Parts: sequence; C-alpha cells; structure tokens
Amino acid sequence: MHSESPWRKAGEPGIWTAGSATGKPLVLVHGIRVSAHMWKPHARLLAPDFRVTACDLPGHGTLAASRFTLDGAVAQVRAALQEAATATGRPVVLAGMSLGGFAALATTAAHPELVAGLLLNNSTAQPRGVAARLYRNAGRLMRWAGEERAARLNAALFRKLLPKESAEAVLAGGLSMRGFSEAVDELPRHDFIAMARRCTVPLQIVNCRGDRLLTADERAFLEAARSAGSAAELTHVKGTHILALTDPEGFTRILRSGYDRLTGGAAKA
Repeated sequence: MHSESPWRKAGEPGIWTAGSATGKPLVLVHGIRVSAHMWKPHARLLAPDFRVTACDLPGHGTLAASRFTLDGAVAQVRAALQEAATATGRPVVLAGMSLGGFAALATTAAHPELVAGLLLNNSTAQPRGVAARLYRNAGRLMRWAGEERAARLNAALFRKLLPKESAEAVLAGGLSMRGFSEAVDELPRHDFIAMARRCTVPLQIVNCRGDRLLTADERAFLEAARSAGSAAELTHVKGTHILALTDPEGFTRILRSGYDRLTGGAAKA
C-alpha cells in the first residue's frame, strides 16, 4: 500500500509541489500528452529529501485549453524554476523527459541563470526527418480517430503498460490528444542542437537503450553543450522511451544520482 503523496497545488497556474522548503530543489517537466501529475509517484519517493516542483506545459493538464508553443512552454518552466528558487532559496536543478526535455533545454538556453544543472531523458534528437514524420503521423491518426476515442485508447494502453500508481497518476492529470498534435507540429520549427550550444550549465543526458528514435542525435547534443563550456555527460540505462512511467522507482534513483552529479554532491559524499 502506497502512502499518500505530498502533492499540492502552488499559487501559479499549472504548478504543483511536494516536499518541504528545506529539501533539495528539483523541477520536473512531463512528457507529451500527459501532465505534471505523472510525477506524483516520484514526488512521494523523493520527499522529504527533495522539494519537488512540477509544471503542466501549455496544451496539457490544467493548461489543456491553451495552445502548445515552445515559447509558452519556456514561460511555464521558467515560472516553475522561479517558484522553486523562491520557496527554497537555493539553486535549482531542472529535469525533463521527452517533450519536457525539449522544453527544459529551451528554458536553460534562454535563462541559464535560473538553472543549476540540467538532466535530459530521451530528448536528444533533432525533431526532423523520420522522427518528426512518425510523430506527425501519430498526431494525424489521433485527429482522425477523434480526441475522445484517442484518449480512451491511450488510457487503456497506459493501464496495461504502467504500474497501478503510475497509471492512476497519469490518468488523474488527463490526456491531451490536441496537445500531442500541437507539440509535434511545433517542435520541428526549432533547432535544439543550437540551443544545446547555449547550454553553459552542467548537463546530464540519461538515455534509454530501448529508445532509438528520440536519442538519435545524442552525441551531437553532447558535443554542442561541451562546446559551450558545459560539463556535459552522457549515460545509457536499460528501458524504453517511457521509463519514467514504467519504472518510477528506477527513474527516481536516476533523478537522485543525477542531482548529485550536477551539483557536485556525489564528489562531496
């Protein structure tokens, strides 16, 4: 039986927090079509050592009525970073998976002063070519099926693939098929490797061996960040694209070790 997650809504729209102000500040950014609620199992495991802040991206969760744009996503992640810094008075580590990783990288490139370290999971492919076509086709299929039917099919898939706590968290935040379509149309308009060249903060790329699609340009991202002076590292782990959802306990360990690496905690231990 899982204990109750220390999950609460912050004052800012679409921002959720867990843990006390004395915890290590960590901002988490969710993947495509889900919401900040996907992080509820992780927040339960991270508190009280961490003070977790998670934000809904535009077109997702409580912000489902707004259109997804990368600029809007950056504004939302920036608000989460500012919330975490204000609450704890400490430098903040930022982590994102899939769509959340792209949003986190764009935010770090635009506002490096807000980020003490960046962890990216399965979001190191320039969203063009084969990857973009596959995701756009999936978006077209969802539009053809209709949002309600596509959401029902996705919900059934998540219930089948995910542990109960993770599935309940994902579905509690709602699934946005329109947000999915908007995001896959928006991302190819931007050069994320160029953003990595503006990533001056410590960077930890953690990619799953079972995800070939959204990790295809990982070396280019790594070298781009290093060219900017980032102490960038690349690590591979077992799992698929949605490891954060299929194994919240394992991904929580990745977040803990990543935080230590990015802040120098591992060297101090």
